[in-house]
Amino acid sequence: MTPLAPNVQLHEAAAEWFLRRSETPWTPADETAFAEWLAADPAHQQVYASLARTWDDFSSVQRPALAADSAAETSDISAGQAASTPRSAPNPRRRWFQGLFGGLSIPTAATACLTLVVGGWLAWNNIPRYSVELATAHGQTERFDLPDGSSAVLNMDSQVQVRYYPGRRTVQLSRGEAFFRVEAGPERPFTVRTGNSEVRVIGTAFNVRAIPPGLSVKVLEGQVEVRIDTSSKQAPVRLAARQGLLFDPVGMRYQTTALLAETVGDWRDGQLIFRRSRLAEVAEELGRYLGQPVELRGKGIADLRVSGYAATQAPQAFLESLPDLLPVRVQKRNDGTYVIVSR
Repeated sequence: MTPLAPNVQLHEAAAEWFLRRSETPWTPADETAFAEWLAADPAHQQVYASLARTWDDFSSVQRPALAADSAAETSDISAGQAASTPRSAPNPRRRWFQGLFGGLSIPTAATACLTLVVGGWLAWNNIPRYSVELATAHGQTERFDLPDGSSAVLNMDSQVQVRYYPGRRTVQLSRGEAFFRVEAGPERPFTVRTGNSEVRVIGTAFNVRAIPPGLSVKVLEGQVEVRIDTSSKQAPVRLAARQGLLFDPVGMRYQTTALLAETVGDWRDGQLIFRRSRLAEVAEELGRYLGQPVELRGKGIADLRVSGYAATQAPQAFLESLPDLLPVRVQKRNDGTYVIVSR
């Protein structure tokens, strides 16, 4: 989950700018500084616009008449009769401040209102408007359509929690693998979180596999940013179309690779496509679909290269055909597990 403290600071800064523009003399220098603040980060514009909408909502709420109102009106009439020079009409927002917060001074009322607006905005922005949990069993894949036109295809043995907030779309991949096709929405980034890693996109198609505490990401279209460890200050890794990233949690290292488009989310069509893939990777992949690990025995066997197609519903068929492709033997134990040994 995104830390709350930076959000509070950003929202308070936006509210202070809003109140300054409403309640103090506004100079060209102030306008320049405000424009620079807006341009410094797209998030500044988003938060300021949201606060402005929240302000409009508050302003439209009618409050009960207060005793202080009649006293203020009497004072205004008396002062108007005594003064020989007409006064300018009071600022409507200033009136609203005074009416809402009674006899508080404008600075104190402004601070109270800032707290109200920021608190209300935070509450509003952190309540999901759409929430669903999705899961698949072993041997099952399922497509789910999301309310904004995006879609998720879950591979077998997978579980995700989807939450759509006013300003962001989040997915928690608890286990397994999923392929996402995301509708563009710069104002509502789409983020997939698994373990301590995070994948952030605007609009694209990509595949994520949770290998707790590791991660595998493959991009079919568009671009994504991958934060290997959200608790660190390490810069995110940007991946473009037909690029992948594999994070090794043991050595805390990652590597990026070039991909063939057909291999990104290939499992959605019921097949696994291998293109000069290491036998170690092939064995691991087939083991996932068998529901049990495939053991390798023999020096250098893990680095042998394999090309071919395997059906996700019958991974053992491809496994048992490996001796026709490589100098290996495949043995099936009595417990149903497989071992690949050098020949």
